[in-house]
Amino acid sequence: MKLLSILLLLFFISSYAKDITPYRYVTASEAVSDFIKVGDTLIIGTEEGVVDIYDLKEDKLVDKITLPKVKDIWGEYMRPLIFSVDYLDGKLVFVVRVMSGWREFYVYENRKLTKLIDVSQRLTLQEVKFLDKYRVIFATMGNEIMLYNLNSKKFIYKIELNQASFSDFVLTEDKKYIYSADESPSISKIQVESGKIVQKFNKANKRDIFSIDYKSNLLLSGGKDRRVILYETPDKYKMTKGEFFVYAVGLNPKATKAAFVKNEIDDISVIDTKSLKEIYLLKGHKQTILKIDFYKENEIITADEANRLMFWKLE
Repeated sequence: MKLLSILLLLFFISSYAKDITPYRYVTASEAVSDFIKVGDTLIIGTEEGVVDIYDLKEDKLVDKITLPKVKDIWGEYMRPLIFSVDYLDGKLVFVVRVMSGWREFYVYENRKLTKLIDVSQRLTLQEVKFLDKYRVIFATMGNEIMLYNLNSKKFIYKIELNQASFSDFVLTEDKKYIYSADESPSISKIQVESGKIVQKFNKANKRDIFSIDYKSNLLLSGGKDRRVILYETPDKYKMTKGEFFVYAVGLNPKATKAAFVKNEIDDISVIDTKSLKEIYLLKGHKQTILKIDFYKENEIITADEANRLMFWKLE
């Protein structure tokens, strides 16, 4: 009887996810809007026109870009919102929303800031990612995908996916394809060099998709229907559910674990991608989570609408 009691206790303990709290924090200059980690460099975009460049190894801010304040329609001076940041080989790019609502695009290299796209082009750039040292890919609020040459300052192509508003996009590891999601239940797979849509993933999500990730041949999505979908192909997928809108998702490099915002109190669930069993529950956020970066097999960085990034270890 005693042995049975011990076995039942062990079963119930193993059935529950392990609670995890952050082991490290990095404080940004302002409320976080986006971030990217490349090696030991952490780039943080903020809601107040500041981009922080942080050395994680040295644990200190090593550079900072502060855009000038601009006058709004009420005559108040405010800094523009940094929408999206990316970093490659010492070159930093970012998208800015100015007071008119149009976007600007900047390159920062060798401590020199250059504006490549200004408001006169009347673009609604939403997200930017490096394809290589000389080209970047944009997504716009109007759900266009654009390939842009940094040297010629010209667009190579522009394609409109559909009439829905853009949500999120991700490059495959080899950078041959883009997966792009919007406020519809559909995800498009796009060939980077041609801009051609080669596949649609639309059989599992039922409402707006907010966030996606792709690693090791697995596509992860989450959105308004609370569904968390793990696609192997457009016709082959697994599903679990959160308890509220799934605002952010992330996969570890081998795609053995998936993380997603679970509930209204902004806990993050980490599941095994084969069994769909919840194995960890990350607790600590108090505001809406913006991004989950599952950058190592058992290490995660997350950010919410405050000015602090949280670092997690799962082991």
